[in-house]
Amino acid sequence: DEEARSKMCLAASSAGMGFGNAGVHLCHGMSYAVASQVKGDFWVDGYQRMDCGRDNEKDSGGKHGLVPHGLSVVINAPAVFRFTGTPMSVMNDAAMSPAEEYSMDRHVECATILANARMKRRGSTAANRVISEKAMREKPGEALSNELLELMNDLNIPIGIRSLGYNENDIEELAKGTLPQHRVTKLSPRQPVGLEELKILFTEALDN
Repeated sequence: DEEARSKMCLAASSAGMGFGNAGVHLCHGMSYAVASQVKGDFWVDGYQRMDCGRDNEKDSGGKHGLVPHGLSVVINAPAVFRFTGTPMSVMNDAAMSPAEEYSMDRHVECATILANARMKRRGSTAANRVISEKAMREKPGEALSNELLELMNDLNIPIGIRSLGYNENDIEELAKGTLPQHRVTKLSPRQPVGLEELKILFTEALDN
């Protein structure tokens, strides 16, 4: 299907230019641990299977699992945006800083874009509606996270890293595997992001 492939190529290029300019943070940083610590022989249809033949894969018949990079990024995103969409100042009953206000505006803007796209995809019904901007501003992280989950459901994307085979016993190693990714974790609009914060994020991401 050359038309579909061409449109996907254009979409991927546009996305690459977008995040190449804007930068990435926690979703991307967490993705490396999810992809590198892949459980068993998890696989995604459409990718060619190969017998890697490595010694540590003998127990699984020489098969190495695969979590594609895009999946390992988006599957953490709902938990991440709930985190970044709840500024530290609000948790401490203090006034938001200008940087935090800007970040919340961005969460609301993205949630609105996704909500309007959802309305266009599904049509306007009582069950398919867009919450008010006021409601989004009360909980920007929840609003963006919920809209992203709606899109993931529409695209049949797995929800939560538990669906990839991870469980509570893996949280510590996933968090430790993310700590070295300072080049992206330090770009998170909410700081600090240390071991404890990452453990909370991965726990949230289990089921999203």
